[in-house]
Amino acid sequence: MKSAKFAKTVFVLSLAVVVLASGTIGYFLGNGRINLKADLSQRSGDLTDSDLKLFWEAYNKLKESYLGSIDPQKYLYGAIGGGYSSVGDPYTVFLPPELSEEFVKELSGDLEGIGIKIGMLDGMPAVIAPLDDSPAQKAGLKPKDKILKVDDTETAGVTLDEVVSKIRGKAGTRVKIVVMRDGEGETRSFEIERAKIDVKTVELGYKGDVAIITLNEFGFETKDEFLKAVQQVSDKNISKVILDLRNNPGGLLDGAVDISGEIFSRDTLVVIEEGKGEKRELKTSGNETLKQVKLAVLINGGTASSAEIVAGAVRDHGRGKVIGQKTFGKGTVQQYEGLTGGSAARITVAKWLTPKGINIDKNGIVPDIEVPEAQNALFSDNDPLINRAIEELSK
Repeated sequence: MKSAKFAKTVFVLSLAVVVLASGTIGYFLGNGRINLKADLSQRSGDLTDSDLKLFWEAYNKLKESYLGSIDPQKYLYGAIGGGYSSVGDPYTVFLPPELSEEFVKELSGDLEGIGIKIGMLDGMPAVIAPLDDSPAQKAGLKPKDKILKVDDTETAGVTLDEVVSKIRGKAGTRVKIVVMRDGEGETRSFEIERAKIDVKTVELGYKGDVAIITLNEFGFETKDEFLKAVQQVSDKNISKVILDLRNNPGGLLDGAVDISGEIFSRDTLVVIEEGKGEKRELKTSGNETLKQVKLAVLINGGTASSAEIVAGAVRDHGRGKVIGQKTFGKGTVQQYEGLTGGSAARITVAKWLTPKGINIDKNGIVPDIEVPEAQNALFSDNDPLINRAIEELSK
């Protein structure tokens, strides 16, 4: 396990992680609907021990009166989860131990499910990207497909994390998903068998004298895998590189800076991070291995968070042409902190801006050259984005 590595780790995430359903008390405590709201209405300070009297009062009342049995641990986790949900940010969540462990596994590339990353789009859970060669991709799910129903559960009014919990499951089991695709008037239904997902973080291929480096996400191993790929490109004396960020849902913030350190000169501004009353500029400090090559970057609607940081830096600095379609638009930074008993908190702590100060949250990165994608054309001879990138690199 790499749990220790996660204390105060910063992410720019589109990764959705399940939070236990909060139940009635979690909802009321998190949203301040009973006496707690009245108690605090005359001041704006922090909660105190005496303010939490309502928590115990409600718990004891439930324990005394409820017909069924009460799981105290689940009650506590539900109450905390409800409190985190009350801020209204789908990326700020409380993670009980099993979900904290699942989250670590996800960025480690150890996945079990149908292989999609999801986020919120126009108030609905939506596919950010299906993972390459995953059951979701094979079934035909696409970026920005809005998820209307999972099995028998409609997603309207359901938290993002609950949707993820219903989609995930053991390999070999099946899940039914109903989506609305952008530009279509009727829904589509998919019944998909879950599987163990092997996530390849970095892939390297060639087309003629052009190297194609594909980044599928920014996880724990991305930096090392990327360094190996760029060294191979350097050893072959290749001078033209396509960096393919399509369907990359993001991940570690440091990963975006590390990758940028190989394609920019040292001390190049990659991203501006704005938190509570502070601003931080993150600059490159890498090996500059690819700083002299001609570069093109491919993006689409599944390009999000850390991947958008890299694309935004390339576009703002004019380092190469950004080609494809507008990105997803995920411009906030999350910090992961370990809590007592193996639980954890993932909290939105900042927003990020491109080097020119552009906020892309909900807006996305607009490409220098807009090229529509053909159906299932990634890495094929008929891939219009690859072809256009090669054309640009040959000028």
